[in-house]
Amino acid sequence: MRNKFRTTAHKNRMLPFKISVLNTDEIQDLLNLQTENLKVNLDAKTIDSQGFVSFVYKPETIKGMMELPQIIAKADDTIIGYALSCSLSYGLEMTLMKPLVELSDTLTYQNEPLSNLRLYIIGQVCVKAGYRGQGVFEALYDGHKEYLSNQYDATITEIALENKRSLAAHKRIGFQTIYEYFDEISQKDWAVVLLNLRK
Repeated sequence: MRNKFRTTAHKNRMLPFKISVLNTDEIQDLLNLQTENLKVNLDAKTIDSQGFVSFVYKPETIKGMMELPQIIAKADDTIIGYALSCSLSYGLEMTLMKPLVELSDTLTYQNEPLSNLRLYIIGQVCVKAGYRGQGVFEALYDGHKEYLSNQYDATITEIALENKRSLAAHKRIGFQTIYEYFDEISQKDWAVVLLNLRK
């Protein structure tokens, strides 16, 4: 699937998109898509029906995360989706990732400590409005399996329980909830979800 075009039905047309790995000169395009979908920039109806992203990534953060492949979807030359990845070691250096990395040391999956697994974190997932429900989300995670499953056993991320669209989408492609908790700082309930890459 490396740099392979996929076609998907959209408004009675077939639009091609491809899954590839982010280049440094594409970082700002990715961050523009992030900005479009930040919760603070959306109305309540869109948040409820389409989902949202919470954290703001800076260019230097994305550059640091690029020690791992950053999987993106492109239509023509436009980034229409991304599923960021982050190593545990780099996550410990990031304010927004460190709590999840530390929490992962206390969790288990199928009675096995996560610390026994080769694990990385999904930092954020986003699909551009107009391309949702067209297979882009699934293709992004296919990209993760292709580029990262030889190095890792599983990946985890956390999703706000209020983000029902994201929870449902992750469950649909095989993520399992392994822990739920209330965060005092954000004053929100979160689910920690895991995708087994060995299957």
